[in-house]
Amino acid sequence: MKKSDLSANRQKQLVPADAYPGAFALVPSATPRSIPSKQILSEVARAHEALGELRTSTVNLPNPDLVTRTFDRREAVRSSQIEGTNSDMDQLLAYEATGSSEGLPPDVVVTKNYVTALEAGLHEVRGLGPEAMSERLIKGLHRDLMTNSDYNGTPGEYRVKQNWIGAGNIYHARFVPPPAEAVPVCMAELVSFLKETAREEDMFEVPIVIRMAIAHAQFETIHPFIDGNGRAGRLLLPLMLAAEGYPPVYISGYLKDHQQEYYDGLAGVQLRERWIEWIRFFATAVEASARESIETAEDMEGILAMWETRIDELKFRSDSVAKRLPGFLIGNPVTTARQVESSLGVSFPAANNALAALQRIGILTNPGELSRNRTFVAKEVIDVLNRPSGNRRYR
Repeated sequence: MKKSDLSANRQKQLVPADAYPGAFALVPSATPRSIPSKQILSEVARAHEALGELRTSTVNLPNPDLVTRTFDRREAVRSSQIEGTNSDMDQLLAYEATGSSEGLPPDVVVTKNYVTALEAGLHEVRGLGPEAMSERLIKGLHRDLMTNSDYNGTPGEYRVKQNWIGAGNIYHARFVPPPAEAVPVCMAELVSFLKETAREEDMFEVPIVIRMAIAHAQFETIHPFIDGNGRAGRLLLPLMLAAEGYPPVYISGYLKDHQQEYYDGLAGVQLRERWIEWIRFFATAVEASARESIETAEDMEGILAMWETRIDELKFRSDSVAKRLPGFLIGNPVTTARQVESSLGVSFPAANNALAALQRIGILTNPGELSRNRTFVAKEVIDVLNRPSGNRRYR
């Protein structure tokens, strides 16, 4: 990181990097409480309009929890893939259904950790709101992310040594975050920002989309952990939304599809405090992701209705397991008879017979590579979830 790469103000924030003579690290100033937004009003307004539409759409869904369950897992896959993992949606769901990673990429465990962290975080913030956004929460997210992984540090604890972004050594790094001893102070200040809510006397409230963009960039600038900062920083975004009463919006698919622009936007803030360009990109990501979520939920509800019609034609009893399976499969599109037995509280033979019946009419398949575990796959749902982020019905 050369001084010439930094803006004049960022150069004032440089300090010597611990244990690296001649290298400098950056201790960022306090998290900005607002950004002049005249240049980005249209992007931010569209993002908030899309968030409002998603909130209305989610309320009207007959199976919102099950749909959200699959969205959580898609976010885990896409956010992890930004960091170079290879596990896909099918493999994560197979691992969850069977409890076995046999025949699956080793990093499927890392992706599952993301699901665990996300679900724990959402549960906490939905109960407490912005007050839940604490250092304890952030450290807990990181601990969940790094459990049973090849992590060169203590999961859930801030780093105790210098790190950097890009390049094999600090002297050629793209960016060098603050020394380890500065991390606790920087994080305490960021958390105070995360907890803030608008006061009655405030004339203007900073929109949540801008606050998310600011928080994510500040977190990545601090880089408080040895590894896992990207995933931990992206986890904060749906939690911020949920804390404010919005349905979580998962933007990692958009970020994965625009990965270089994402990295360049963060670097622009880290090196030159180019907040306007970063927030414009981020707001566009939120808008696109919210509208994609609406469309995906509608498509999944359409699949559910189609399944129910096909099953009705077979004249199953109203209390049969087969009649109960469609709703379950929307949230568990890869499953086993044991999972159905446990989740629906039915006998194993009843679960197995119902799955076999849905396989016979083409709702489920039993892929050869998963046949040892008798894993059943609702391919129509998987195809929707695996659809590239840019392949939407409308723009």
